[in-house]
Amino acid sequence: MSILKVDTINEKTSGNGVAIPGHVIQTLSMTLTSASSAQSNSYVDSGLTLNITPKSASSKILVTGFINAAEDFFRTYIIIVRDSTTLSVGDAASNRPRVYASTGTTSTWDVYDITSIPINILDSPNTTSTVNYKIQYKNYQGPAHSGSATSHINRSHSDRDDALYDPRTVSVLTLQEIAQ
Repeated sequence: MSILKVDTINEKTSGNGVAIPGHVIQTLSMTLTSASSAQSNSYVDSGLTLNITPKSASSKILVTGFINAAEDFFRTYIIIVRDSTTLSVGDAASNRPRVYASTGTTSTWDVYDITSIPINILDSPNTTSTVNYKIQYKNYQGPAHSGSATSHINRSHSDRDDALYDPRTVSVLTLQEIAQ
C-alpha cells in the first residue's frame, strides 16, 4: 500500500483551480421563513430561489432541500425550474399532469394539513454562466376549475391564530456544485 503525504497542492495552470471529481466546489443555501398563498392556473414562485455560477461547464449541481405546502382543495403540485426549464417531472401519460411532486390528500381534504416535500435532483446545466434554480407551485385545479382553489407555502390553509394549531414552517433550498 502506498501513502502520499503533501503539505501543499498547487494548480498546474494559474486560475484554473484543482479539480477532484466528486468533491463539492461550492454550496449555497437559503431558508424561506415567510408564508405565501396562490390562486393560479399557472405555476408561481414559492420564494425558494437561488443563483449559482458554476466554476466548470462539466460540473453537476445537486439540488436538495424541502418545501412545506398545503391547500384547501385536494392537492398542490410542485416543480423545480432551472432558468426557464422545468426539471425532473414524471413521464407523459395521456392528459395526466407532469410534476416533480404533489402533496397528499386526505379523504376529507383536510385544510389543517401541511405536507413536507423533499427535493433531491442532480442537474447538468453545462455552463459557467449564472443559472437560477427555483421551486414553483400551484393548486391542482386552479381557480378556473374550482372557483377558489388555493395552495400555500409554509402554512396550512386554515391558518388559525392559535398557540396549539396551524404552525408556520420553513422551507429550504440548497445548491452544491459537484466536480466531475
